[in-house]
Amino acid sequence: MFNARQLLGLELSARIISKITDERVRNALATNFSDLLRYQNMLCRYDTMALKSLDIFSVHGFPVGLIQCESNFLGIVEKGKNICVGSGGWKNITEKYRKAKAYCDDPFEVRHKGRNKEIIPIRGEWIGDRLNGGQVGRHRIVEIHCENSASVDLPESSLDAVLTDPPYFGNVQYAELMDFCYVWLRKLIGEKEKPFQHPSTRSQHELTGNVDMGRDLEYFTEGISSVFQRMAKALKPKAPLAFTYHHNTIEAYFPIAVAILDAGLVCSASLPCPAEMGASIHINGTGSSIIDTVFVCRKTGFVSKQSLPCLAAGVAGLVCQDLAELRKGNVKPSIGDTRCIAYGHLIRLAIWNLRSTWDNSTNTSKKLSAVADWLRAFGGWPKVERHLNELNGTCSHEPLLTVRENTMDYGVEYAHVSF
Repeated sequence: MFNARQLLGLELSARIISKITDERVRNALATNFSDLLRYQNMLCRYDTMALKSLDIFSVHGFPVGLIQCESNFLGIVEKGKNICVGSGGWKNITEKYRKAKAYCDDPFEVRHKGRNKEIIPIRGEWIGDRLNGGQVGRHRIVEIHCENSASVDLPESSLDAVLTDPPYFGNVQYAELMDFCYVWLRKLIGEKEKPFQHPSTRSQHELTGNVDMGRDLEYFTEGISSVFQRMAKALKPKAPLAFTYHHNTIEAYFPIAVAILDAGLVCSASLPCPAEMGASIHINGTGSSIIDTVFVCRKTGFVSKQSLPCLAAGVAGLVCQDLAELRKGNVKPSIGDTRCIAYGHLIRLAIWNLRSTWDNSTNTSKKLSAVADWLRAFGGWPKVERHLNELNGTCSHEPLLTVRENTMDYGVEYAHVSF
């Protein structure tokens, strides 16, 4: 996995970092070292479009290419300019870290105007425990716990929001990937530190679907549900629990519906958002989605009547609206993206319609069946897809007509529905 030159460079770097006495600096360099590992190995490939090496996790897996690409260990700086060339060296990694810390001090949004980008500063905001890492002045309490979210000790009604990115069932085996960096960091940081006391990040209790290890859909459902129930108890009234999710099969969404219902939450919105990665070993060449659904859930609140269609045709209209909005952001949705957007709306509607009769004391298998039965009766993706094809006139991966329901059809008193 590493050649002799890479092993020598990595070992020397780790020894230098371990001798630094300033804890903040040492931890910062250890973070950079973890990033460096992703490029300094024999599983990296060359990006012929960007003209630079790709890190091992440019896809969620361990790709083994026919030709390996080795990055200069220290990094290359363009002559006469303080600009890094290519990727994967210490100079590249530390420059990326510098930009990240600069963003923490002065965060911003990016507004697209045609082909141009406009930087919009967020005045008065900053990210971190101390502004500019200083020892005086404004200070925040930032806590990071490496433990089970289902059993973490949180007072009831204490959280303003819960924002999370749960495992996407069996899409990514996170611990198997993280071990690649963990074994080095454990040697660098030391086994006495609590997060590094175990020889591996892998655990029989990890919350991912893995048939070979006996972690099926029911196991995943129970794990997600226990976490959501704990977080729901800790949320303040009307505070949101928001998370991203996507999968190629609708069955992998059933645990999400069960978890939200078990937690006594209602999904007030499902919003499509481009995912962080456009490729994966598992989805390459399959026409799969690169669009996540952001689910926003609350104990109480209201939803738009327009967002609660009773027929599959109404869901098709909502999907059309979402696709139109994505195209405004220069995203070209595929059939896989269209399908996953529809999955988000269907699961949201299943939660809405099942909430009044939901019994979280019944067994997991019956809960999953209840979600599946409702979707089957509603028509599911096949029926939504037929309406999308009818709206488009050709096929659903071409530009679709935008269908909007008029709230005036319901009257003002029906514009919003409380829960």
